[in-house]
Amino acid sequence: MNKTILLAAPLGLVLFYGTTLVTAQEQECRTMSIPACQDGTRININNNGNTLAPPNLCVSPGETITVNVTPEGTAARIEGKNGGWPTGSGSSFELVAPESGTYDYNVYFSDGSCLDPRIIIKD
Repeated sequence: MNKTILLAAPLGLVLFYGTTLVTAQEQECRTMSIPACQDGTRININNNGNTLAPPNLCVSPGETITVNVTPEGTAARIEGKNGGWPTGSGSSFELVAPESGTYDYNVYFSDGSCLDPRIIIKD
């Protein structure tokens, strides 16, 4: 009986160490229709409807963008693709536009779903 237990234990370890590691993959967000760039300094996120306006914001370099999340008491998260700008979270927060570029980002709603809008920095 001892031999069976001793043989089973090392075999179990071999099987355990032989398994592949499962890693989390980045969630693919629902693609938005991206209209012409809309001037503004505000992004409105609605957790009830899983919507965002505007989907393509145009701002000047260094401009502050105010992000408001509704309904009151809920929060959302913005993450730049590939870990870049913009990044922020909460029920209301601000982003400061960099000097130049076009930025695709993801908006994560409170239910875990997400969208992929854009911000363009004007020349």
